[in-house]
Amino acid sequence: MKQVLSDKSKKTFLKIFSYILLFIICYGVSNAKIYSGSLMPFGVGLIFSLFALRYNGYILAIIFFFAYVLAGFSINSIYVALNVCAMLCLLQYLFDSKKVKTKRWIIFLFEIISQIVFIILNLGDSKQNLALLVSIVLGVLFLYSCLSFFDGISKKASIGNLSIDEKICGSVILLLFTFGMSSTNIGFINLGLLFSSLLILILTYMTASGNMILVSSIMGVAYSLQMLNPMFISIFVVMSLMSICFKSSLRVLSGVSLLLGYIIFTFVFNLGFSYGEILSVAIGCILFLCIPIGYLTKICRINNNKYNVIAKNFIKNAKKQIIKRVEELAKVFDEMNGVYKGMVRGVLPDDKAVDLLKEELISSVCGKCKNRDMCFRARGNFLENSFDTIVATAYEKGKVLLIDLPEYLSSNCSNVNGLINVLNNMTASYKDYAGAVSNLDTSRILIADQLSGVSKLLGSLAKEVDINVDFDGTFDERIKEDLSCKNIVCLDCTIYQKDIQSKSVNLIVKTDTIDKKEIEKIVSKITNSHLKISSIEPSDISGSSVVMLETMPNYDVAFGCSSVNKTGKVVSGDSRSLIKIDDGKFMVSICDGMGSGKDAHNISALTISLIEKFYLAGFDNDTILNSVNKLLSLSEQENFSTIDLCIIDAKKNTYDFIKLGATSGYLKREKGECEVIESSGLPVGVLEEVRPHITKKLINPFDMLVFVSDGVTDSFSGKIDLAKYISSLDIINPLSLSKEILDKALDLDSGIAKDDMTVVCVRVFNNY
Repeated sequence: MKQVLSDKSKKTFLKIFSYILLFIICYGVSNAKIYSGSLMPFGVGLIFSLFALRYNGYILAIIFFFAYVLAGFSINSIYVALNVCAMLCLLQYLFDSKKVKTKRWIIFLFEIISQIVFIILNLGDSKQNLALLVSIVLGVLFLYSCLSFFDGISKKASIGNLSIDEKICGSVILLLFTFGMSSTNIGFINLGLLFSSLLILILTYMTASGNMILVSSIMGVAYSLQMLNPMFISIFVVMSLMSICFKSSLRVLSGVSLLLGYIIFTFVFNLGFSYGEILSVAIGCILFLCIPIGYLTKICRINNNKYNVIAKNFIKNAKKQIIKRVEELAKVFDEMNGVYKGMVRGVLPDDKAVDLLKEELISSVCGKCKNRDMCFRARGNFLENSFDTIVATAYEKGKVLLIDLPEYLSSNCSNVNGLINVLNNMTASYKDYAGAVSNLDTSRILIADQLSGVSKLLGSLAKEVDINVDFDGTFDERIKEDLSCKNIVCLDCTIYQKDIQSKSVNLIVKTDTIDKKEIEKIVSKITNSHLKISSIEPSDISGSSVVMLETMPNYDVAFGCSSVNKTGKVVSGDSRSLIKIDDGKFMVSICDGMGSGKDAHNISALTISLIEKFYLAGFDNDTILNSVNKLLSLSEQENFSTIDLCIIDAKKNTYDFIKLGATSGYLKREKGECEVIESSGLPVGVLEEVRPHITKKLINPFDMLVFVSDGVTDSFSGKIDLAKYISSLDIINPLSLSKEILDKALDLDSGIAKDDMTVVCVRVFNNY
């Protein structure tokens, strides 16, 4: 509701403002003559064109009456004004009563009739009559120009989309508007000079230099017609050139240079030095400086239509095709995930496996025994229980010995040795089979997880491609001009924005003129964003390069690491990593392999390498950790490794702490307080399914992250609280801090490293 009221109030304000401007134009035009001809018909043409735009005819009549009569008060001027007002009121009445429609020929007819009194009163000699005829004809042509221009603006919504004819009509309107303003004074202030200087400065920051000079020339022509001196065309061109010269500097310099240009030109060529005119130009400059730069940007976006619709539609359709194919691929991989999971066979539960082995044992050993019927008939349940006991023991231990047999079975069975051998062979075979099936199932689940991860990755990629990229041509010309002032030759510029946080600028720059610092400084200032150069690549244009600038993340990181091997060991079982996943996203991790030495190092190095590759490929946390866990559990050896991991997202301002069997981590804030990041869960490679402990935190400037392996934690345990010790250290260099913590851990154990020790510290700092 508030938005609706706001829009209505804006429209009302604009309409009132346009009425005021109309009064000024009509006053100036009515008060002006060129040689023997009056410009009054031009004002009438403008009035009737506004009526065609649904302006109220009664209000237009009042405006014209007072403007024309005040411009030259006389009985004749009242008669002429009444004639025009009568036609406007009659036309409005007919329109309101729906007796006529606002067709062009009707408006032209009423416009001509409205000037009958003016024609009669201004008849004279042949020269006067010729001037009168020319004035009337030009007035009708001006009405046509106004209708064409206003109609084009209402339909095409942008000056950049107008045809050449419509632009010419707009130029004629600007000419008359400036002419009317130039003949209007409020005290010492000339509205023509005030308006012209203000418009020149606005156009300096809105449009290309060539367009601005053309508009300045049109206004100069209007002022020259008013003053009957063509030298004023040169004055306005000089004013526009002076404004352009300081476009790349402070806005105030453009205004000052424009004012100085006017003063110097009029003084040197003796065109009539007037303090009132100087004051008019100065007020125009001051009004320009009062306009917020944000408003100029908005106006520029409305009128700038550099990127044509056909190209946008082509890009849009291409995106649709890519999105469709990627989504179909995602469905294929998701379907394959279901197929592989359906292939998981699984092994029998323990109780059913025991029953199966028992039946097979009885069939194999007792089936050929001549005493079978007698044994099972006489001692059925007792014998069944004996077989249950011996098979359960074999299944649990992997084999049985003679002493494991129940006393009754060992005393009464005539084939005890054969029974034991068959049972042990069957148990070993089943264990091998169950292990193979389990590994096969694990492999299938691993492949299924990977396929599911690829499906999710493709789905995420489709969403990223589907983001509406907004090409912004607002600052292109200004960027090129400002760079040229620093001797950086920019051949082309493209700005596009994916969302409110991400903006990208592509420049084609002459290679030998590239200055990274100046490019970042100028482009960031113009686009009002913190941008940095992300890449410089060769261009298709000889001797030039493509310079890409991206929005800087809110934060950046610096890290330091200190480590020592277990005393007596050549290789550490700890591995650490800090990589940049993408722009503004980092991964920090410590992996501690089981034990120490070469084998432990191989396990931790493999784990951390897998994690790095998965994250760089774009997989999600669950897919990565489950996949790494299953890969380690496939090995016949005991490949256990703790994972202490943190994902730092400097764009979203978040930490994701992920721990699997690792020790606690520490987050030291700027004021010194130290938060403990607790750990839980088992290391990877122990169980088939992992349940990582994930803690989310928000980034604050000057945070310090501290990660330690269990060798460091064990040294502090029971002696000093590690969190309090970290909090007490006033060290901002991450390398120095890691070394200080490691040295303290060694001191607590009398200089002996009882286990591999690793400390990784990461400093997060503000980018701006």
